[in-house]
Parts: sequence; C-alpha cells; structure tokens
Amino acid sequence: MVWKEGLSREEFLDKKRDFSHLLVHLTRAAEFFSAKEVLECILEENTLRAFSSKYCLFGPNLESQSGSLQDEFKVVCFTETPIDQIEVLLTELERDFKPEPYGLVFQKEYVKKRGGNPVFYTPKEIAKPLWQLYWPLCSTDTQQSSKEICRLLALVTVCEEGNDWHWEREWRTVGDLGFTLSDIYCGLCPEEDIAYFESKYSVVFLSPFWGLNKILDKLVGK
Repeated sequence: MVWKEGLSREEFLDKKRDFSHLLVHLTRAAEFFSAKEVLECILEENTLRAFSSKYCLFGPNLESQSGSLQDEFKVVCFTETPIDQIEVLLTELERDFKPEPYGLVFQKEYVKKRGGNPVFYTPKEIAKPLWQLYWPLCSTDTQQSSKEICRLLALVTVCEEGNDWHWEREWRTVGDLGFTLSDIYCGLCPEEDIAYFESKYSVVFLSPFWGLNKILDKLVGK
C-alpha cells in the first residue's frame, strides 16, 4: 500500500510519534507477593493470568453472577502507551489499578494473533443496547455461541466525564495468555533489578524510567 507522498504504510506509521507497535503489560503487588515476585511468577509459568472481570461495562453486575460466567469475562490487560512514556502511567492517580514498574512488552501483532483487541470506550447511553446481549448470558449455560458474545462484551468499558480512561489506550485478551520467552520483546523493571532478571531469563530488560535515548542504546543490539 502506498500512502500520500509515496510513503508506505510502514514508513507512515514509523513517522507517527504517538503510535507504538508494542503493547505493555504492567504488574502490581498481590496479597502475598510484591510486584517483582508477581513478574517472576509470570516468567516461571510463561503465562499471563486473567484474574479480573470487573473493569468492563458489566463488571458490577458480574459480581452477583456465577463463577463460570465471570470466568468468561476475565481478561489480561495491556497498554498501547509507547515504552518511553510508561513512567507517566506509574504516577499516583485515583484509580483501582495501581501498576508498579515491573512488566513485559510484546509486539502488537503477536497479541492480536492471540485474540487481543483495543478496548471499546463508550458512554453509557450508547452502550445500552449491549445489555440485551448480556442479560441472556445470566440465565443460561454458556455455550460456544455465548462465549463469542462474552469475548466481545468483555472489551467494552464505559467512559464519561469524570470517568474517562481513553488515555490508557488499553488492549485486552480474554482468558489467560501463554507465551514463550522468545515471544517477549523486552521486560520492564527498575534499573537496580535489571541484572537480576537478565541473569535468570533470556530476556532484555529496560527501566520504565529511562528516556528514549537510553532505551534505544540498550536495544540497539537487539
């Protein structure tokens, strides 16, 4: 495909400073584990676990539904934020999910092939018709056709004034996401932990607090 002024699609996207071909999954501390230990568990299991269903439009209602239905809405979350700007996401904000500077970075195409998709941000008013798809799921066993509906609905998040999350540029995969170490583009951790992680895993690690030049210096041999 040739775009205006003779640019190919790849050249055009390369010039867009706000576009990233990468997706970042950030971890946080769990009940008995630090964020660093959570990242180690992910790397040992070669799996990103889908734990929560509460962030989609139907999250509040799902809390009163069966565990099997909740499982169909559990997702793994990523951000399309460029890795040299991840530090901004680590600032103190009033929100349920408070990520820490540990995580993994994947090629966007890899996540897309595993069923990943951008989140659909919408006002409640526009999302109203979607409840007609949701309510039947609460009264019947989840069959294969229903799984496809769940997969769609799990990607819907309400965004309105005072509750607008467009800036997170979130992607989701529904269900656990397995991977091999070679599927990882790079890892993220504080600079003082880089030697530790690189000694244990064949993955290049960067600090999310580095600027673009330092990131490029580390990746130049990749």
